[in-house]
Order: sequence, then structure tokens, then C-alpha cells
Amino acid sequence: MQQHVCRGLSASSVRQVLWILSGAFDKAVRWKWIALNPAHQADKPALPHPDPRPPSAADASRIVTEAWRDPDWGTFVWCAMTLGARRGELCALRWRNVDLANNVVTLRHAIAVGPDRQLVERSTRTHQQRRVVLDDETVQVLADHRRLWHERVHALGVELSPDAFVFSTAPDGSTFPLPDTMTQRYDRLAKRLGIDSHLHALRHYSATELIAAGTDIRTVAGRLGHGGGGSTTLRVYAAWLSEADQRAASVLSGRMPARSATPAALSGGVRTSRSCPPLPSSTTTASAPAGKPRDSIGRPVTSCSARAWAGRSRVLVPDSHRCTVRLLTAMRSPCFSAAR
Repeated sequence: MQQHVCRGLSASSVRQVLWILSGAFDKAVRWKWIALNPAHQADKPALPHPDPRPPSAADASRIVTEAWRDPDWGTFVWCAMTLGARRGELCALRWRNVDLANNVVTLRHAIAVGPDRQLVERSTRTHQQRRVVLDDETVQVLADHRRLWHERVHALGVELSPDAFVFSTAPDGSTFPLPDTMTQRYDRLAKRLGIDSHLHALRHYSATELIAAGTDIRTVAGRLGHGGGGSTTLRVYAAWLSEADQRAASVLSGRMPARSATPAALSGGVRTSRSCPPLPSSTTTASAPAGKPRDSIGRPVTSCSARAWAGRSRVLVPDSHRCTVRLLTAMRSPCFSAAR
């Protein structure tokens, strides 16, 4: 007989339980049954750090090329890449929500597990519909897919219903495909090509490609169906946003006019460029009377000034600030005062 071993709940399960308890206690506070919500004092497990791993452009090309061996499967993979939709949303897509004349697809529903553990068609994850604009190539792909469906149902002597599912295993398109089946088929495809990828990674691919192309974050969030005004998109794809920001800085720098050379407006070698001013030469120091204390640029100073400069020389200045200190010291010279 196998001995029972107790295992704690995962961090995700703990967060879900705490979320349910917090909602119940919030109701109790609203109804004045209790004064405070004790769930707010609980230590929630930290959220896992998002680590999206989209396929590279070369791997994505290999994946979609292999998928086109079956036109139906190729269309599904193509739409997963270009629409950035969740697998349940693609499985629930019906022809009445595909407007090829206006290049728009409306995602209203998703296939998910219902209360009785059965797959049902319900609203999207954010409970909001969204309209995704199609590019011309994707419009052509869906038009060819619909023409293929018309030929199939014609052979059966029926018409293609507007309520038919776009991706269906039924001859008349009356049933939706199983999301797990689509995931398993994609896993077999990726394994056959030797690519470490999963179906949800195509959604990451769509997002990262849009960000890399310079699309603003609110537009990307809208196409993906992220709520919170783009906060989720910022959290998940922060690494790609920093890379896109670097490219944007390079583009802006390339469009700036050439910087004109700064003329030496001052005599005595004081420069206003970004490089450090030169240190006083030995000739400048030798020209001063012997035995007199000198400042940092070789000028003889009085006894009062000598004590002041001696006190300043004992101050430790970090290396990062020495360039600024040298420039400020040179600005105290008589030649700078005369030029100013």
C-alpha cells in the first residue's frame, strides 16, 4: 500500500483561494457584518515572472510552411500568428463574425470548460468583444478557406450556414474543434520540426512582432484582448518594449541634423566641448615666481588664498566628477573672465 504524502497547494492555487475569500469578505464588509477584510492582511504568493518565448522569424516560417500541408490546419496556424487570438477564441470563431469585405474579424466568444467540466461556448476571457483588422494576405487566406468550405457543403447538397464554425471537423461546420486537440497537433508539428514551441507562443509571436515594428502598446493590447489599458502587455512584454525603445532612439538620432563643430571661443585652451579641459602645463607653472603657492592652474596666490586652496585640495573628488571639477577650475582663470 502506497503511503500518503501531503503536498501543499501551488502558488497559483493559493492565489485563487485567497481571491475567492477576499471577495466573500468584501461582501461581508459591505453588509457591515465585519469591520475589516482579513484577507487583505494575508501574504499572497508572488506572481511568476512572465517569460514569453515566441518562435523566431525563421522558426515561424518553418512552422507555417509545414502546416500548409493541410489547408485547414495551415489556415488555423496562420490566423493564430496574425490575429494573436487565444486558441479558444479561434475555435469559437464563426463565419458570421468574419467580414472580409471590410477586413475585420470580431472575436465575441471562446471555447472553455463550463461548470460541469464540459466544453461550452461562452464570452471571451475579458468578457468583451473586440474587432481585429485583417491584412490583405490574411483576407485572401480566409477567402480561400471559405471557398473550400463552400465546395465541401455543396458536395453534401447543403449551404454553408453563417453560424458555421470557421475551423470545424464536422462536414457542415456545425461543431467547434477541441482546443486541446489543436494544441496537441501543434505540439506534434513543432516536435517534428525540432522546434521548442507551443500553440500559445504564436500569440506571443504576434505581440512581439507588432512591438518590434513600432506599434503603440495600446493598439497591441487591443488586438490581444488585454485589459487594464495595456498594463498586462507592459508587464508581459517589457523586454521587447526596451528593445523597441532602443531602436526608436536610433531612428530619432539618425533623423537629427549633423552637429556643427564648436569653435574654440576662448584663449588659453579652455574648450566647451564634451571632452575634459587640458590640465595646466609645466610651462604655465614655471612662469610664476618661485616659492609662491599656486592654485590648480598655476597662478600664484596670497597666503589667505593659499590656505583656502590647500583646504580644497584635501577634498576627495570621485573620478566621475573630475572632468566637471577641472572645467569649473579653469573657469576661475583671468582669461575666462576677460573672454566672458
